[in-house]
Amino acid sequence: MRRERGISLVEIMVAITLGMLLTLGLGTVFVSVSQTSKLRQNMSVVQDNERTAVAFLNNGIRGAGFFPNPTQALTFTTSAASFPASGLWLPGQSIQGTGNATAGTDTMSVRFIASTNGATVQGCSASLTAGDLYTDVFSVANGYLTCTETDNTAGTTNTVNLVPNLSGMNITYGVDPGCTGSVSEYLPATVVPAAVWGGSCSVGGQLKTVNITLQFNNPLAGQPSQPALVTINQTIPYMIGL
Repeated sequence: MRRERGISLVEIMVAITLGMLLTLGLGTVFVSVSQTSKLRQNMSVVQDNERTAVAFLNNGIRGAGFFPNPTQALTFTTSAASFPASGLWLPGQSIQGTGNATAGTDTMSVRFIASTNGATVQGCSASLTAGDLYTDVFSVANGYLTCTETDNTAGTTNTVNLVPNLSGMNITYGVDPGCTGSVSEYLPATVVPAAVWGGSCSVGGQLKTVNITLQFNNPLAGQPSQPALVTINQTIPYMIGL
């Protein structure tokens, strides 16, 4: 007669130990995959923010000096009449900046006249008053790319947070003081000659392009070889032709 033999205590302990090791291994893999997925998602958000920030700045720079009637922009006289001297603004000037392009605290201001075409995308607000003169000031404040938009005609101001997770913004300006038709050098706002901001040439203005470097907080900071900031650089043509 055969004797029935059950599972010994040692076998039970071995099985439990193996089960715990397997569970621990699976848990570690799960945590690692989750962390990787979260980091990738955060990087994707940063990339989306980069594209959005560049789009806002590109729109602002290319729209600087806009006239509802494009034929008005063909002469300096008509431009100066539509964009009069005001504070630091020279007659006809539609873009200016502040900062030395090293501290991340640069700002850029643009002036334009709101289009009578409701389909035209301008400014930073949801709606604009056609024919009014506007000034948009772009800066980085409290972790956001912000736009302070002033309706100079109506005397109203509104600040909008455009893009989050920014640490700073550096800007240089491609200038052509010799009126050669191309950029001769890039300068920070503090050393751009006053005559260049509103200067005109037969081949266009003396300011040709704007080079912007945006500094975003890096979601991978703290990981090996990862910097604290992620930077993106973009050169945008300034299209006004005087």
